[in-house]
Amino acid sequence: MTMNRRKAITISAAASAGFVLPARSWSIGLDSQVGITVLDRGNSRELRPRCVEQLMWEVSKRTSINVREEPIYLKLTDESLFRNPFLVWFGRGEITPLTEMERRRLSLFLRGGGTLLISDVSPLGDEAFDTSIRTEMTRLWADRDWMRLSNDHTVYRTFYLLEKPKGRVARSDHLEGVIFDDRSPVIYERNDLFGAFGRERFGAWSMPVFPGGERQREMAFRTGLNLVMYATCLNYKRDQVHVTEILRRRNWRVQPSKTIR
Repeated sequence: MTMNRRKAITISAAASAGFVLPARSWSIGLDSQVGITVLDRGNSRELRPRCVEQLMWEVSKRTSINVREEPIYLKLTDESLFRNPFLVWFGRGEITPLTEMERRRLSLFLRGGGTLLISDVSPLGDEAFDTSIRTEMTRLWADRDWMRLSNDHTVYRTFYLLEKPKGRVARSDHLEGVIFDDRSPVIYERNDLFGAFGRERFGAWSMPVFPGGERQREMAFRTGLNLVMYATCLNYKRDQVHVTEILRRRNWRVQPSKTIR
């Protein structure tokens, strides 16, 4: 099974986003390595340095995925946006609204198979980013409800079996997003997930994790790994992801089965 998702952007998806595509086909994720692209907007380059690298190192160590550890920073208007299926938006404080062109590009990216993870890295008690990002997502997805993702969502099953998301802080016990074509192209987490991953240059953790300490940090890594798998692997329907392995972990007897494609 190829771990990097091959998703063609269809004519209908492009039309719904207001674009006219050339005759050649487009696709999301053409590279052989799985990596994370960070939305280059505002001060995103300064937020959570060396956190993506640490998560992807863990992905490489714990799975057979061929990873790219270094993040790529892209603006929504960059031509290479569609080569990178997993986009992360780090945010704190009130955001500058997307331009009309940025909104159309992001819509095309998401409706064509890309995944956006929005990560709130604000200090506890600061609600400015949360308020403004919800407003922006309502503009982007006017035809879809912004909703809480239940704990039986695929993202909690892609590799580890999880009950709730974890991060550097414990601000929320759930993820949020939208549902589109049996998947969630936008996922929003408020626990500063990547803040749990950063290391200083000599190896010490950059930031403390509370209230759960190192156990919470480990669960944050598991949350991050599940998100990478969800965003970049073939898009199974939610009740087909690792069915055999899940049943084994629950001590149910199962027969070997063919690979689900």
